[in-house]
Amino acid sequence: SARAYSLNVTVVPVRDLPYLTLWPAGVSMPVVSTLNSLDGSIVSNAAIVPAGTGGAIRAFTVSPTHMIFDVNGYFAP
Repeated sequence: SARAYSLNVTVVPVRDLPYLTLWPAGVSMPVVSTLNSLDGSIVSNAAIVPAGTGGAIRAFTVSPTHMIFDVNGYFAP
């Protein structure tokens, strides 16, 4: 099973997107942003996100957006 994922997340926001965060499922949401699009443009960012409960990760945004996840690989024991 995966311990963490190496991925790129791309957002296609409906309007400005001041805050998007990714974190492992089963733990509290962090207060750090993974990606921002203050002018509503399409933006990508690379991230390494630890795997949580059941190997899942969670995402949260403060405004509507389409998200595209490209998993480059994962870390395993």
